[in-house]
Amino acid sequence: MPSIEREGFKINYEETGRVNGRPLVLVAGLGEQIGSVEYPDEQCALFAEQGFRIIRLDNRDIGLSIPTVPIPNVDIFATLGALQQGQAVSAPYTLFTIADDVVAVLDAVGIKQAHVMGASMGGFIVRWMALRHPQRVASLQIVMSGSGALPGEDGPQLAPAVLEKLTDMSKKRARPQALPYHTEVWRWLWGNGYPFEEEWVKQRVTFAYDRAYRPEGIARQILAVFKTPSLWEAQAKIQCPTLVIHGEQDPCFPGEHGKSIAARIPNAQLWLDPQMGHTLHREQWQEMAKRAAALAT
Repeated sequence: MPSIEREGFKINYEETGRVNGRPLVLVAGLGEQIGSVEYPDEQCALFAEQGFRIIRLDNRDIGLSIPTVPIPNVDIFATLGALQQGQAVSAPYTLFTIADDVVAVLDAVGIKQAHVMGASMGGFIVRWMALRHPQRVASLQIVMSGSGALPGEDGPQLAPAVLEKLTDMSKKRARPQALPYHTEVWRWLWGNGYPFEEEWVKQRVTFAYDRAYRPEGIARQILAVFKTPSLWEAQAKIQCPTLVIHGEQDPCFPGEHGKSIAARIPNAQLWLDPQMGHTLHREQWQEMAKRAAALAT
Protein backbone atom coordinates (compact mmCIF):
# COMPACT_ATOMS: atom_id res chain seq x y z
CA MET A 1 0.00 0.00 0.00
CA PRO A 2 1.21 3.55 -0.66
CA SER A 3 2.08 5.89 2.18
CA ILE A 4 3.32 9.40 2.92
CA GLU A 5 5.50 10.67 5.74
CA ARG A 6 4.20 13.54 7.78
CA GLU A 7 5.22 14.96 11.16
CA GLY A 8 6.80 11.84 12.58
CA PHE A 9 4.39 9.27 11.12
CA LYS A 10 4.03 7.17 8.02
CA ILE A 11 0.42 7.59 6.89
CA ASN A 12 -0.83 4.51 5.06
CA TYR A 13 -3.65 4.74 2.51
CA GLU A 14 -5.22 2.91 -0.42
CA GLU A 15 -7.38 3.73 -3.43
CA THR A 16 -10.15 1.54 -4.85
CA GLY A 17 -13.28 2.00 -6.95
CA ARG A 18 -13.61 4.02 -10.14
CA VAL A 19 -10.26 5.40 -11.30
CA ASN A 20 -11.84 8.56 -12.70
CA GLY A 21 -14.78 8.64 -10.29
CA ARG A 22 -15.77 11.29 -7.81
CA PRO A 23 -13.31 11.04 -4.91
CA LEU A 24 -14.78 9.82 -1.61
CA VAL A 25 -12.54 9.72 1.47
CA LEU A 26 -13.60 7.34 4.26
CA VAL A 27 -12.24 8.28 7.69
CA ALA A 28 -12.61 5.65 10.40
CA GLY A 29 -13.04 5.95 14.14
CA LEU A 30 -11.04 5.16 17.26
CA GLY A 31 -8.68 2.24 16.75
CA GLU A 32 -10.16 1.24 13.38
CA GLN A 33 -7.96 0.41 10.41
CA ILE A 34 -8.38 -0.51 6.74
CA GLY A 35 -10.03 -3.92 6.50
CA SER A 36 -11.61 -3.93 9.94
CA VAL A 37 -15.31 -3.51 10.76
CA GLU A 38 -15.77 0.08 9.53
CA TYR A 39 -15.80 0.59 5.74
CA PRO A 40 -15.16 -3.04 4.73
CA ASP A 41 -14.43 -4.02 1.15
CA GLU A 42 -18.04 -5.06 0.52
CA GLN A 43 -19.31 -1.62 1.46
CA CYS A 44 -16.65 0.11 -0.62
CA ALA A 45 -17.81 -1.91 -3.64
CA LEU A 46 -21.27 -0.34 -3.25
CA PHE A 47 -19.75 3.13 -3.17
CA ALA A 48 -17.84 2.24 -6.35
CA GLU A 49 -21.11 1.21 -8.02
CA GLN A 50 -22.32 4.76 -7.39
CA GLY A 51 -19.33 6.10 -9.32
CA PHE A 52 -16.92 6.90 -6.50
CA ARG A 53 -13.15 6.70 -6.39
CA ILE A 54 -12.54 5.61 -2.81
CA ILE A 55 -9.64 6.59 -0.57
CA ARG A 56 -9.26 4.79 2.76
CA LEU A 57 -6.48 5.46 5.24
CA ASP A 58 -5.20 4.24 8.57
CA ASN A 59 -5.42 7.25 10.86
CA ARG A 60 -2.08 8.06 12.41
CA ASP A 61 -1.01 5.68 15.18
CA ILE A 62 -3.33 2.87 14.04
CA GLY A 63 -2.91 0.05 11.55
CA LEU A 64 0.08 0.60 9.29
CA SER A 65 0.26 4.36 9.99
CA ILE A 66 3.11 4.01 12.44
CA PRO A 67 5.57 6.44 14.05
CA THR A 68 8.83 7.09 12.21
CA VAL A 69 10.42 8.66 15.29
CA PRO A 70 10.32 7.62 18.95
CA ILE A 71 7.04 8.59 20.61
CA PRO A 72 6.20 8.15 24.30
CA ASN A 73 3.50 5.79 25.45
CA VAL A 74 0.58 7.27 27.36
CA ASP A 75 -0.97 5.96 30.56
CA ILE A 76 -4.38 7.11 29.41
CA PHE A 77 -6.11 6.29 32.71
CA ALA A 78 -3.73 8.45 34.74
CA THR A 79 -3.70 11.13 32.04
CA LEU A 80 -7.48 11.48 31.93
CA GLY A 81 -7.49 11.70 35.70
CA ALA A 82 -4.95 14.51 35.54
CA LEU A 83 -7.04 16.35 32.95
CA GLN A 84 -10.13 16.07 35.13
CA GLN A 85 -8.16 17.67 37.96
CA GLY A 86 -7.19 20.58 35.72
CA GLN A 87 -3.55 19.59 35.38
CA ALA A 88 -1.59 20.48 32.25
CA VAL A 89 -1.08 17.51 29.96
CA SER A 90 0.71 17.49 26.60
CA ALA A 91 -0.17 15.31 23.61
CA PRO A 92 1.93 14.25 20.62
CA TYR A 93 -0.88 15.27 18.24
CA THR A 94 -4.54 16.34 18.15
CA LEU A 95 -7.47 15.75 15.83
CA PHE A 96 -6.27 18.86 13.95
CA THR A 97 -3.18 16.87 13.02
CA ILE A 98 -5.19 13.89 11.79
CA ALA A 99 -7.50 16.15 9.75
CA ASP A 100 -4.42 17.67 8.13
CA ASP A 101 -3.11 14.13 7.46
CA VAL A 102 -6.21 13.48 5.35
CA VAL A 103 -5.54 16.61 3.33
CA ALA A 104 -1.92 15.52 2.85
CA VAL A 105 -3.14 12.21 1.44
CA LEU A 106 -5.37 14.12 -1.00
CA ASP A 107 -2.30 16.10 -2.05
CA ALA A 108 -0.37 12.86 -2.58
CA VAL A 109 -3.00 11.41 -4.91
CA GLY A 110 -3.59 14.69 -6.77
CA ILE A 111 -7.12 15.43 -5.55
CA LYS A 112 -8.02 19.08 -5.03
CA GLN A 113 -11.47 18.49 -3.56
CA ALA A 114 -13.18 15.38 -2.22
CA HIS A 115 -16.38 14.15 -0.66
CA VAL A 116 -15.62 12.96 2.86
CA MET A 117 -17.33 10.60 5.29
CA GLY A 118 -16.23 10.14 8.89
CA ALA A 119 -17.47 7.55 11.39
CA SER A 120 -17.44 8.12 15.17
CA MET A 121 -14.06 9.76 15.95
CA GLY A 122 -13.75 10.06 12.18
CA GLY A 123 -16.83 12.30 12.32
CA PHE A 124 -14.85 14.72 14.50
CA ILE A 125 -11.88 14.53 12.14
CA VAL A 126 -13.87 15.31 8.99
CA ARG A 127 -15.64 18.22 10.66
CA TRP A 128 -12.28 19.72 11.53
CA MET A 129 -11.16 19.02 7.97
CA ALA A 130 -14.18 20.98 6.66
CA LEU A 131 -13.38 23.84 9.04
CA ARG A 132 -9.61 23.98 8.53
CA HIS A 133 -9.64 23.24 4.78
CA PRO A 134 -13.12 24.18 3.49
CA GLN A 135 -11.94 24.41 -0.11
CA ARG A 136 -10.94 20.71 -0.01
CA VAL A 137 -14.33 19.33 1.12
CA ALA A 138 -17.08 19.07 -1.50
CA SER A 139 -19.58 17.37 0.79
CA LEU A 140 -19.56 16.00 4.31
CA GLN A 141 -21.10 12.93 5.91
CA ILE A 142 -20.92 12.60 9.69
CA VAL A 143 -21.78 9.10 10.87
CA MET A 144 -22.55 8.06 14.48
CA SER A 145 -20.36 10.83 15.90
CA GLY A 146 -20.45 12.87 19.07
CA SER A 147 -22.04 16.29 19.41
CA GLY A 148 -18.66 17.98 19.80
CA ALA A 149 -19.63 19.61 23.09
CA LEU A 150 -17.08 19.64 25.88
CA PRO A 151 -17.99 19.42 29.59
CA GLY A 152 -19.68 22.64 30.64
CA GLU A 153 -21.25 23.24 27.23
CA ASP A 154 -24.94 22.64 26.68
CA GLY A 155 -24.67 19.87 24.08
CA PRO A 156 -24.95 16.10 24.66
CA GLN A 157 -21.94 14.64 26.47
CA LEU A 158 -20.02 11.37 26.37
CA ALA A 159 -21.18 9.32 29.36
CA PRO A 160 -18.43 8.37 31.86
CA ALA A 161 -19.32 4.67 31.55
CA VAL A 162 -18.89 4.86 27.78
CA LEU A 163 -15.52 6.57 28.12
CA GLU A 164 -14.45 3.82 30.51
CA LYS A 165 -15.36 1.15 27.95
CA LEU A 166 -13.54 2.93 25.14
CA THR A 167 -10.46 3.56 27.25
CA ASP A 168 -10.35 -0.12 28.21
CA MET A 169 -9.61 -0.86 24.54
CA SER A 170 -6.14 0.62 25.04
CA LYS A 171 -5.07 -2.19 27.38
CA LYS A 172 -2.67 -4.61 25.74
CA ARG A 173 -4.04 -8.14 25.49
CA ALA A 174 -2.53 -11.33 24.15
CA ARG A 175 -4.16 -12.69 20.99
CA PRO A 176 -6.26 -15.42 22.72
CA GLN A 177 -7.80 -12.75 24.96
CA ALA A 178 -7.85 -9.83 22.51
CA LEU A 179 -9.93 -11.50 19.77
CA PRO A 180 -12.94 -12.43 21.95
CA TYR A 181 -12.63 -9.15 23.86
CA HIS A 182 -12.87 -7.00 20.73
CA THR A 183 -15.68 -9.16 19.35
CA GLU A 184 -17.66 -8.42 22.50
CA VAL A 185 -16.89 -4.71 22.21
CA TRP A 186 -18.50 -4.80 18.77
CA ARG A 187 -21.48 -6.72 20.14
CA TRP A 188 -22.02 -3.85 22.56
CA LEU A 189 -21.53 -1.19 19.87
CA TRP A 190 -23.94 -2.99 17.52
CA GLY A 191 -26.97 -2.11 19.63
CA ASN A 192 -30.21 -4.09 19.57
CA GLY A 193 -31.71 -3.00 16.25
CA TYR A 194 -29.99 -5.05 13.54
CA PRO A 195 -28.84 -8.66 14.08
CA PHE A 196 -25.26 -8.96 15.29
CA GLU A 197 -23.01 -10.55 12.64
CA GLU A 198 -20.84 -12.50 15.05
CA GLU A 199 -18.87 -14.66 12.61
CA TRP A 200 -18.19 -11.77 10.26
CA VAL A 201 -17.08 -9.53 13.14
CA LYS A 202 -14.76 -12.29 14.40
CA GLN A 203 -13.17 -12.44 10.94
CA ARG A 204 -12.67 -8.67 10.80
CA VAL A 205 -11.30 -8.50 14.36
CA THR A 206 -8.87 -11.33 13.62
CA PHE A 207 -7.72 -9.68 10.40
CA ALA A 208 -7.14 -6.37 12.18
CA TYR A 209 -5.22 -7.94 15.05
CA ASP A 210 -2.92 -9.85 12.73
CA ARG A 211 -2.41 -6.85 10.44
CA ALA A 212 -1.47 -4.39 13.17
CA TYR A 213 -2.35 -4.63 16.85
CA ARG A 214 -1.36 -1.33 18.43
CA PRO A 215 -3.40 -0.51 21.56
CA GLU A 216 -0.79 2.10 22.51
CA GLY A 217 -2.04 4.06 19.49
CA ILE A 218 -5.59 3.89 20.82
CA ALA A 219 -4.41 5.51 24.06
CA ARG A 220 -2.76 8.36 22.16
CA GLN A 221 -5.81 8.82 19.92
CA ILE A 222 -8.03 9.15 23.00
CA LEU A 223 -5.66 11.77 24.36
CA ALA A 224 -5.82 13.57 21.00
CA VAL A 225 -9.61 13.76 21.29
CA PHE A 226 -9.36 15.37 24.74
CA LYS A 227 -6.64 17.81 23.68
CA THR A 228 -8.60 19.12 20.68
CA PRO A 229 -10.79 22.21 21.17
CA SER A 230 -14.57 22.09 21.23
CA LEU A 231 -16.52 21.54 18.04
CA TRP A 232 -19.82 22.59 19.58
CA GLU A 233 -19.72 26.21 18.42
CA ALA A 234 -17.17 25.82 15.61
CA GLN A 235 -19.22 23.39 13.51
CA ALA A 236 -21.82 26.08 12.88
CA LYS A 237 -19.33 27.53 10.36
CA ILE A 238 -19.40 24.44 8.12
CA GLN A 239 -20.82 25.49 4.76
CA CYS A 240 -20.62 22.43 2.48
CA PRO A 241 -23.57 20.07 1.86
CA THR A 242 -23.78 17.86 4.94
CA LEU A 243 -25.55 14.64 5.85
CA VAL A 244 -25.66 13.42 9.45
CA ILE A 245 -26.25 9.67 9.82
CA HIS A 246 -27.09 8.46 13.30
CA GLY A 247 -28.86 5.68 15.14
CA GLU A 248 -31.37 5.62 17.96
CA GLN A 249 -29.83 2.35 19.22
CA ASP A 250 -26.34 3.87 19.53
CA PRO A 251 -24.89 2.92 22.95
CA CYS A 252 -21.92 5.24 22.56
CA PHE A 253 -23.47 8.47 21.27
CA PRO A 254 -27.28 8.32 21.74
CA GLY A 255 -29.55 9.79 19.10
CA GLU A 256 -29.50 13.27 20.65
CA HIS A 257 -25.89 13.63 19.50
CA GLY A 258 -26.83 13.20 15.85
CA LYS A 259 -29.83 15.51 16.18
CA SER A 260 -27.72 18.22 17.77
CA ILE A 261 -25.01 18.01 15.09
CA ALA A 262 -27.61 18.36 12.32
CA ALA A 263 -29.21 21.30 14.14
CA ARG A 264 -25.92 23.18 14.47
CA ILE A 265 -24.58 22.77 10.92
CA PRO A 266 -26.44 25.04 8.49
CA ASN A 267 -28.82 23.17 6.16
CA ALA A 268 -27.55 19.76 7.26
CA GLN A 269 -29.71 16.75 6.46
CA LEU A 270 -30.40 14.15 9.16
CA TRP A 271 -30.90 10.43 8.57
CA LEU A 272 -31.88 9.06 11.97
CA ASP A 273 -32.20 5.27 11.76
CA PRO A 274 -34.24 3.80 14.63
CA GLN A 275 -32.38 0.46 14.36
CA MET A 276 -28.81 1.71 13.95
CA GLY A 277 -26.27 1.17 16.72
CA HIS A 278 -22.69 2.42 16.77
CA THR A 279 -21.61 0.76 13.55
CA LEU A 280 -22.32 0.92 9.82
CA HIS A 281 -24.74 -1.98 9.44
CA ARG A 282 -24.81 -4.10 6.30
CA GLU A 283 -28.55 -3.40 6.04
CA GLN A 284 -27.71 0.31 5.55
CA TRP A 285 -24.85 0.05 3.06
CA GLN A 286 -26.88 0.32 -0.13
CA GLU A 287 -28.84 3.30 1.16
CA MET A 288 -25.64 4.96 2.42
CA ALA A 289 -24.10 4.65 -1.03
CA LYS A 290 -27.18 6.13 -2.69
CA ARG A 291 -27.36 9.01 -0.24
CA ALA A 292 -23.64 9.70 -0.65
CA ALA A 293 -24.15 9.91 -4.42
CA ALA A 294 -27.16 12.20 -4.03
CA LEU A 295 -25.24 14.51 -1.68
CA ALA A 296 -22.32 14.61 -4.13
CA THR A 297 -24.40 15.82 -7.08
